[in-house]
Amino acid sequence: MKTPLILFCSLMIVAGNLAADVELTFENPNDYRDIDYQYSGNKRGQKIYLPQFEKHINKQAKRFLEEGQVLSMVITDIDLAGEYEPWRSADAMDIRIVKSIYPPRITFSYELKDAEGNFLKSGEEKLSDVSFDYKIRINYSDDLFYDKELITDWFRKLNKKFK
Repeated sequence: MKTPLILFCSLMIVAGNLAADVELTFENPNDYRDIDYQYSGNKRGQKIYLPQFEKHINKQAKRFLEEGQVLSMVITDIDLAGEYEPWRSADAMDIRIVKSIYPPRITFSYELKDAEGNFLKSGEEKLSDVSFDYKIRINYSDDLFYDKELITDWFRKLNKKFK
């Protein structure tokens, strides 16, 4: 009984190694328009949000890119959905207010190569969604829901170009 289980686990490891690969760089995150965790301007948001972006990008690459493809991304700016409004009260300085006037924005450059290393596509993207607040939000526990949706939508469009 152990042999089929070991064989299955080995196949899963091999299949995982064939998946798309992402080389992600956050260039000068101190200069990002909005990655702070609260109004005070502390950079704690970099430690909290950037790993979440990295995890989400890797997940979408596995979901949308073909096996063996390599995506190199250099994120140059992030402006999270919502904004801190310190004039509300001292108690609300760490509450991000999400309104249509504060859309999510992400700027990055990318390069996509196939499994053999052949160049497929490259470019610079300035993603923004001014109608983000019209989307049905299913996951209320995810602070970066709207921001991650920008990335997911981009992966959907990128995937259609190569099918």
